[in-house]
Amino acid sequence: MYVCRGCLRNLAGAAAGALVPRTLGPLRARTVAVSSARSYSSDADSVRAAMEAALSETKSKPETKPPSREKDQANDDEVELGYDHVDPRGGALARQKYEKKLEKGVKKHLSMMPDPFHIAQYISTALSKDKFDEALMMTRMASRSKKVEVSWNHLIDYLLKKHRLHAAIKLYNEMKKRAQIPNAKTYTIIFRGCAISPHPKLAVSEATRIYNFMLKYGPLKPNTIHMNAVLDVCGRAGDLESLFTILTTANTSIRSPDAHTYTIVLNALRHDAERMRQKNQGLVDEEIRREIQANIQRARALWIDVITNWRNARLVLDEHLVVAMGRMLTLGESRDNEGVLDLLEQAMKIPRLDKPDVKLPPMPPAKPGEDSAADASPTSQGASPSSPSAPRAAPSLSNAPLYAKPSQKTLSLALTALTNLRKTSHASKYWDYLTRLHSILPDADNYYCYLRALAVGHNSEKVALLISSFPRDFLGPDTFRRGFTTCINDNLNPNAFAHACRIFDVMVSTRRYPDPMAMRLFLQASRLSTKHFYKAFLASGSRKDELEALGHHGRQLAAAVDRMWEPFRILASSLSYPTDATRSPEELLARQRNDVQEVMATARAMLAAMDRALTTEGMLGKSDAKFWKARRVVLQRAVERWIDKLYSQGKDSGGAADGAADKDEGWVALEEDDIRAKSSRQRRAVAQHA
Repeated sequence: MYVCRGCLRNLAGAAAGALVPRTLGPLRARTVAVSSARSYSSDADSVRAAMEAALSETKSKPETKPPSREKDQANDDEVELGYDHVDPRGGALARQKYEKKLEKGVKKHLSMMPDPFHIAQYISTALSKDKFDEALMMTRMASRSKKVEVSWNHLIDYLLKKHRLHAAIKLYNEMKKRAQIPNAKTYTIIFRGCAISPHPKLAVSEATRIYNFMLKYGPLKPNTIHMNAVLDVCGRAGDLESLFTILTTANTSIRSPDAHTYTIVLNALRHDAERMRQKNQGLVDEEIRREIQANIQRARALWIDVITNWRNARLVLDEHLVVAMGRMLTLGESRDNEGVLDLLEQAMKIPRLDKPDVKLPPMPPAKPGEDSAADASPTSQGASPSSPSAPRAAPSLSNAPLYAKPSQKTLSLALTALTNLRKTSHASKYWDYLTRLHSILPDADNYYCYLRALAVGHNSEKVALLISSFPRDFLGPDTFRRGFTTCINDNLNPNAFAHACRIFDVMVSTRRYPDPMAMRLFLQASRLSTKHFYKAFLASGSRKDELEALGHHGRQLAAAVDRMWEPFRILASSLSYPTDATRSPEELLARQRNDVQEVMATARAMLAAMDRALTTEGMLGKSDAKFWKARRVVLQRAVERWIDKLYSQGKDSGGAADGAADKDEGWVALEEDDIRAKSSRQRRAVAQHA
């Protein structure tokens, strides 16, 4: 029997399959038997050798798993985007059935929408209901005969809002393959979607790649909006190198930089400096300061271009640009913070109120209900810029749009610069000038910056007045803590304790429960604001002056504890009546542990003040000492119960309930003692007056 070449080829193809190892033995026996009978047996031997080599190569090659569908979608932009709701377990058959069913409904809708405008409206409505597959199928079918670029834009925007950057880029490539030319809005959507992507490095690479393609090969050249969007992507990612590379593509025609362009770059420089300061990056303070100064110098060089374009009427200044430059300067040294005040004078025509020879117009009374900041013109402020670099303008209302109009951000910037310069005495001038003359209604950040400036200046009087005028929604524990800290630092002021009492009254009247740490700071202010009591004793050294000073000191401590007593009782009682339901006393204790520790620390501070007043001779009289001893006993018992509650082992719930009952009885007995003591003190006061 002869063996032809066709049979050998068929046999070689069969050997490459799964049954090759089984047929290889018989094949070798047959070919060996007939090889000597035919002259073309050498050809058969060569075929066998090639087949054996292929088999051995197949056996030695390790098995590899096919890549997943998600990885293909992430790395291959040339493959068309698939549908989301196809069951992957069904394979190709399930996908075909799903597409056929979807296509049937889409054709019915398309037959009633011949206009691309209505198709785009339907796509937008479908995407708002998360019907992405239907919208994608309709857009693909409509692209066969219509120009539906707006519908493609809706799809790309939807994917980018869902943070599916690879899918959006793949859809953008498919849009071009289907002869749907991307318009300017398409690129704007892609760049802005890259800016909000949670993967900044990938977003920068995709945005710069598309932008460079538009510059070199694209039929549609990028404009200023596209350039700003790509700059925003680079700025959010912290890639300054790519940012300045994109900035070099600006020109004087369609990509002319505007105020938003410079704002993005300045904010990127500021965020880079702040990240450098926070992370430290293994550098010493001098190196960090040097890097921050390098960013500030780049910002100053950029500001020269801003002023040049502004003077040549190629750019309109706005508050965002001025504030971005000012915030960059606040990160620097004293000279840079001085430049913030010059900047406000140059760009907003706000005079340097820290100068002694400045002349201000009469200011109207504050009217927080009015909002006339938009109507106030720089020329109506009655102040002229002293900076030689400020542009000269005729004093008329027509020149009002030349200057940026200040608002809450400008007020916060000025107060921050004054705080860094420690020129806090001028903070009230800027506050009154901007809130009254420009009718700026302060927000929470403005109040906080003003409070911080006054606290750095240790001005307890203005701090107390400011906290009294705070809107109730802006008041918080930090506000009162900073106010009491200011009173502690202003201990040379004889009225510091009176200002602390005013702040304490505001806290008690505006909050349901007072802050324990703020109460401790208030008590510390009463203990430290005593230098004016001992001034006469230090000058004379007489025993009489010493006893008089101790008496004033003791009465101040007693007044502080007496003012704290009722709010502290309310705060302590709140621990016995929790607002949230709990399943066991242990869970309640675990939830209230921090609160109980704070209240207990405040009680111990009150006990320390009482002990000092009771043990120091001359601070309290005999009748007052008896009254405070009774209070001290009740407070000490409360502290002991809290200690047993927090640090005891094996206590049952009944003992805790008995302790709470003892606590209530103690407070009730103490209230009765307070009534009797107050009535006796009133009788003594009337007798002394008579």
